[in-house]
Amino acid sequence: MSLTRVLATLLFTAGIYALPRSKSTIEWKSCPALNKQIFEEIGLVGASFDCATLPVPLDYTDPRSEKLHLSLFRINATKEPVLGTVLYNPGGPGGTGAENLPYDGPKLMENMGGQFDMVSFDPRGTGRTIPFNCTLEDGSSLTRRGSEVLISTNLTDRFLHGGWDDAVSRADLCYATNNNTGRFLGTTFVARDMLEIIDSLGEDGMLRYYGWSYGSVLGEYFAAMFPERVDRMLLDGVVDPNIWKLGHRGNYLVDADAAMQAFAEECVANKNNCAIVNATGATNASEIFEWLNMLLEPLAHNVTDSEEGWEVYYATKSYIYSQLYWPSRWPNLAQVIVLASQGNVSADFGDTSASSEVYNHGPDAIDGIRCSDAVFQVSSPEAYLPQVEYQAGVSESFSDIGYEALWTCAAWMMPSKGRYEGNFTAKTKTPILLVNGEYDVTSPIQGAYNASRLFDGSVVLAHSGYGHGIIASPSRCVANYISAYFVNGTLPDPGTHCKLDLGPWEAANATAEIV
Repeated sequence: MSLTRVLATLLFTAGIYALPRSKSTIEWKSCPALNKQIFEEIGLVGASFDCATLPVPLDYTDPRSEKLHLSLFRINATKEPVLGTVLYNPGGPGGTGAENLPYDGPKLMENMGGQFDMVSFDPRGTGRTIPFNCTLEDGSSLTRRGSEVLISTNLTDRFLHGGWDDAVSRADLCYATNNNTGRFLGTTFVARDMLEIIDSLGEDGMLRYYGWSYGSVLGEYFAAMFPERVDRMLLDGVVDPNIWKLGHRGNYLVDADAAMQAFAEECVANKNNCAIVNATGATNASEIFEWLNMLLEPLAHNVTDSEEGWEVYYATKSYIYSQLYWPSRWPNLAQVIVLASQGNVSADFGDTSASSEVYNHGPDAIDGIRCSDAVFQVSSPEAYLPQVEYQAGVSESFSDIGYEALWTCAAWMMPSKGRYEGNFTAKTKTPILLVNGEYDVTSPIQGAYNASRLFDGSVVLAHSGYGHGIIASPSRCVANYISAYFVNGTLPDPGTHCKLDLGPWEAANATAEIV
């Protein structure tokens, strides 16, 4: 018997890990051409991955359903004994396994101790898995860290004067282009796909899972539907499943102002290396906000004049918001804003040139997935207006650009077949570990605490990181707890708190040194 098998047997005897029960039915193969395509498309070389396909029912509500072939991707453990396979979903919704596993996987694998293979897949609607694309053939297509906020426009006015009409038009277009397959998307069927995957791995039929962002929703659905099949489940950047189910995301921006405040404070704290301080002489966060709002005010004024004015304003604010996801990019964000103020870059921060051929054929999967899950639909703008009025007050800096994309779900016409609408209260075989930052720009930590109350024995591990998820704000403290959880099932004590390893400017310098 090999040393690996001996060690695995000892782990099994100790009750830490179960031995494989059957032979895998998944045929893994090297796929150098796809590796090359992904690395060229992203512009970085990631970990080499193997590929496979797995037939699963297109429609789990119909025993005679035709088969759908899921695309699977795997990177191998770096240490022995190998304790099994961890499934990974990178969030979005709309993220593909092929585009994310090669880059996220090695970091997550290290946090888990290196003894697990990692497998990801292209969820329905993404990649080449019934890709969700609403483009026609012709191509048409309450927490506050401080008082400073960015200037904003009137969200309610936007909703009543074009926003709702645009949402209905978007829902109509997606129905016209995807009504044959749109009802087969949604988190419920993807959770069942995950069950098919773990039953085909040839291990013990139990789920070991890492879900980031929307991936936390997928984990919550699985845990509620199949609690006895959960061996390890880590949810990072956690979404409240009950709020997700409604479709309007409620208070998802509640900590966004705190993140923006943190950007300004970190800029001042690193004044010698912050482009905004060097350009303006600002001495505190309030002066940085004053300067930023001076730049945004004319853009906000032009919003009422034309749709083009709105698009410029929306792209500018959206760019700032998107960069808050990654603290190591904050120094560059400051530099870009200064260049823009000097007229050296386009005001349309969101303008990027896409290659003619991309891997992900489902550019609209984010709508296809989250709107398929949404149970809250209305037939008139008046019925949705109270929700818009609530949304407008969640983030003083970003509500005006953060919620419009969600209105489409209120007009959606393709609910997911067999959609899970039950409660999320469950006792999983092994309690769930939830990890969340206190300044998460899109998944407020309150969502983690709300979710934890639903799953018996689960624990929230809070950390002081900025950005979105532990990859954005690495912490050796968090990594140690994650490793202990995956290797032997140990959870941190309730109330445990970790600090991040590096501040945003330190992280940017460390990244530059690696490159």
